[in-house]
Amino acid sequence: MAHPKDDNADQAERHSGLDRRQFGKILVVGVGGLTLGMVPGASAEEGSPSKQAPGEQNTDVETVDVVIVGAGLSGLIAARELKRAGKTVRVLEARDRIGGRMFGKKTIEGGYLDFGGQWVGRTQYEMRGLVAELGIAPFLSYEQGRSIQSWRGDKTGFNGDVSQLLEGDCGVPDKKHFPQKYLEQCEKSTLPDCAPNADEARIWNRLLDISKTVPPDRPWATPDAHALDSKTFQTWLQEENAAGYTSWLPTMQARIGGSGGFEPEQVSLLHMAWTQRVGPQSETPETWLLCGGAGQIPQILANELGNSILLNMPVHTIKQVEGGGVTVTTLPRPMDGRSYTLTVKARAVIVAIPPSLRGRITFDPPLERSYTAFIDGAPMGSMSKVHAVYDSAFWREDCLSGNSAGDLKTCEFIADSSPPSGKPGVLTSFIAADRNVELGKASDAEVKNLVLADFEYYFGPRAAEANVRDFVYFNWNKQLWTGGAFTCHLGRNVWTSCGEGGWRKPVGGIFWAGTETSDRWPGYFDGAIGAGKRAVMEVLEKLVLEKDSCARASL
Repeated sequence: MAHPKDDNADQAERHSGLDRRQFGKILVVGVGGLTLGMVPGASAEEGSPSKQAPGEQNTDVETVDVVIVGAGLSGLIAARELKRAGKTVRVLEARDRIGGRMFGKKTIEGGYLDFGGQWVGRTQYEMRGLVAELGIAPFLSYEQGRSIQSWRGDKTGFNGDVSQLLEGDCGVPDKKHFPQKYLEQCEKSTLPDCAPNADEARIWNRLLDISKTVPPDRPWATPDAHALDSKTFQTWLQEENAAGYTSWLPTMQARIGGSGGFEPEQVSLLHMAWTQRVGPQSETPETWLLCGGAGQIPQILANELGNSILLNMPVHTIKQVEGGGVTVTTLPRPMDGRSYTLTVKARAVIVAIPPSLRGRITFDPPLERSYTAFIDGAPMGSMSKVHAVYDSAFWREDCLSGNSAGDLKTCEFIADSSPPSGKPGVLTSFIAADRNVELGKASDAEVKNLVLADFEYYFGPRAAEANVRDFVYFNWNKQLWTGGAFTCHLGRNVWTSCGEGGWRKPVGGIFWAGTETSDRWPGYFDGAIGAGKRAVMEVLEKLVLEKDSCARASL
């Protein structure tokens, strides 16, 4: 089984030792030295380290305008915006790589695999703008031919749009949507069309009606917010008499949808309604893929940032300085028999990591109760991503799109992630929520067998292991500096008890970014970009106000 470098190694990376010669070497490399672990400032203005006298513990000190914690997409965008505004920045990343949940690798025949996010939607304007600016070519996800839905062993055809299924409409494609060169095979298909389901439409549309009442930026201000927040999504489905198929499709949105990674009993009805308001499935968030993969973007952004990024630098403490500003200190690193830390003094810090990871940082003074309660109440989803790579997208020859949804135990949703040529062919799926926790104890070989059994169920013997050229199983739960995917989810009473204070409200010189803090497409790339830009606007407003205050004081 071929695997990416797993972030289980993060723990080892965090404690890996560097001798003093190595430390001096990495202090002068540029962005090309990212794999060495640190990419410090290029000039004294941007944080040239000043060494303390040797001793049991040495601290390297530098000063910038803004520190950014986390070099995922949101943190990189924040750094980029600040530098364009003429501010000096230092980005501190705990891992030995940039990108967070946006990274991947190349595979056979010039193909590429994204281990994190990969799709772009029609109304994800921030991400579409970034892709266009960077000159990356998008292409439509392959949806020609028939998609397969399976319920209790019965397979039927639909048009690949799960949002239509949720609204009770199969959306069976007509012949004009079939690929011309496979039209004869389409005509021979014995796959029956799925049937409309009025009860399914009633339940899902009822949830959408609730979602329309939720303010995207203030879910706690929803009419009847406390009532909606005090019950789980599962309880609500039971009250709506959802059972069997009409229960499975909505709960699949909890496990696999853009808000996904949780079981319906683990999230409040208010949170589930909010996810559909801020990231509606009806707006087709999986419209495009990117030539070369989404995982290429972080390095392009890093190249723009020059040498502002430091890797292998987990933040230990954020201290608010009396009179304004912050001091950010990293975890000690063993070097040459001594312990070394980095301290960065700044006017503000943007924390661009998932809420659950904020709890690993010591804040001085301590955060108020609303922040710590939100941290405790916003766990990451449970998610693994799997890819099977074949010589070609053979399913297209059978007039199949590669998209499949079903009540299978391991892979509830499958998609064609192949490049436009169909060479190589890539089938992608997810293992989510409780099932992912359960399989976290299994061997990689066992997981592979289970996944490929589901692929073979849908696409026949050509999907079997003997024809697989590359296979990737990437469990986000085991990534030390992420802790899960796609995003966080909130249980009962979290939004209404601590959301207003703890979600993203700045604290003095501390500001919050990361896709989880977005009120538009949270859990997606678009949300990460928007959150980074919002945090920068908040920081710049603070810096302008401080400057004006100083000007007034000097009069």
